Amino acid sequence: MTSGHRRLLDARTVLSAPLNSSVRALNTRRVLRAVMVLPATQVQLARRTGLSQATVSGVIGRLQQEGVVEVDESDGERGKRVRVAPMRGAAVGVEVGDDRLVVALRRVDGDRVLQSGSGLGAGRGRRAWVDELVRLIGDLLEDVGMVPADLVSIGLGVPAAVDPRLGRVAHSVTLTKEDLLGCSGAWLEAHYPGVPVVVDNESNFAAYGEYTYGVGRDAEALLFVNASTGVGAGLVLGGAVFRGRHGFAGEIGHLTMDPNGALCRCGNRGCLETLVGGLSLLEAVRHAYRGYRVDLPVTLGGLVERARAHDPVCVRVLQDAGRHIGLALARVCNILNPDVVVLGGELGRAGELVREHVVGELERNVLAGMLQQDQPLTVRMSELDLLAGPRGALAFALSSEPSPQRPSF
Repeated sequence: MTSGHRRLLDARTVLSAPLNSSVRALNTRRVLRAVMVLPATQVQLARRTGLSQATVSGVIGRLQQEGVVEVDESDGERGKRVRVAPMRGAAVGVEVGDDRLVVALRRVDGDRVLQSGSGLGAGRGRRAWVDELVRLIGDLLEDVGMVPADLVSIGLGVPAAVDPRLGRVAHSVTLTKEDLLGCSGAWLEAHYPGVPVVVDNESNFAAYGEYTYGVGRDAEALLFVNASTGVGAGLVLGGAVFRGRHGFAGEIGHLTMDPNGALCRCGNRGCLETLVGGLSLLEAVRHAYRGYRVDLPVTLGGLVERARAHDPVCVRVLQDAGRHIGLALARVCNILNPDVVVLGGELGRAGELVREHVVGELERNVLAGMLQQDQPLTVRMSELDLLAGPRGALAFALSSEPSPQRPSF
C-alpha cells in the first residue's frame, strides 16, 4: 500500500508505549526519538543513542516494516539516512529570557522550523508572559494545521538553575518566587494535558541546540556562552548536557573577575556579568556620553547596531566586553578543555567585533598546549542565533522519555 493511501500515523500514539515496557520497546522509542530530532544514518544513530549498531539496525528494520520510518534509497556520503515517515505531530521549544520570549515549532516529520517571539520575558512577571506563550504556541500550531492535542513534547528554557534530579527550578538571581512558579512548567502541563514538558536552564538548551543542529555538531566537549542581559553558559560533554549536582553548572556570569569590583545582583562583587551584562554595557555607553546631546541605545541589540555603524564608544564597549569574556573563558577552558567554544546571545550577534577580542584574550591566558593540538580549541559564533535555545529545547524534549512521576513544584 502506498503512503498516499495509508492513514497518516499519529506521533503521540507511536510514542505512547507504557514506560515500564520491555528493553526492546524502550530501545525502539529511543531510536525513533533520535530520528525525530534529526534524520541520520544508522551509524550516527548508534552514536547518538549509545546503542550498538546491531541493535539500531534491528530497530530500524522493524520500524521500516511498520511504516514508521523511511530509509533513503541512495547512499549518501556517510550512508543511507533514516527519516520519520509522514505522521501527525509537532514539538515545541521555548526560551524565556529576562526580556524576551522565543518559540520554535517543528513537525516531527519535517525539517522546517517555525518561530515566533515577544518582548515579554520573565523579567516582566509571570502573568505578563504566560498567556502570551500560550497564544504564540497556538498561532504556530495553526500555521501547520495542527491543534494542541497534536503536541508530542515541549521544552521550556528558563533563566534559572534547574535541579536535574527533580526537574524543577532551584534558584534564580533575578526572578521572584511567583515568577519561578511560572518557570516550573506545571502550568504548561495543565494547559496541555498529556504533553511531557521538560524544563532546563536556557543556556543548557542553547548549548544542546548548537551541538545538535549548529556549529558545534557532534563536538566532544562544547561550551556555549549566552551573553545577553545576563551571562550564562551551557556545557555538552560527550553528547550529554552537564548540569552539576543541583543544576548550577555554567554560571559563568558569576565568576569573580575583580573582588573589589561593582556589586552584582547575586550579592557578590566583580562578577563577569557586572562587566559584560547587557545593562552594564548600556550604562558604560551612557557614562561615556554623559553631558552630550546624543541618542543613546536603550537595548543591547541597539548598542550592537551602533557599533556596526562605527560609533566609537559602542565599538570600544564591545571590544572591552570581548576581552573580559576571553579572560573568563581562559579560566573555564583550563578546567574543562573543550574542543569548541560558541559565542551566542545578543552579544554574540556582534560577530567579529567581539570574537576577535575574545580570541585574543583567551589565547593569551589559556594553556598553550590547547592551541597546539591537531584539532586545537576553536571559538565560533553561534550559527542558530537566538533560535539556539528554542531549537535545543525542542530537540532535548523530543529525545527525552517522559518521567513516570512528574515532580512536585
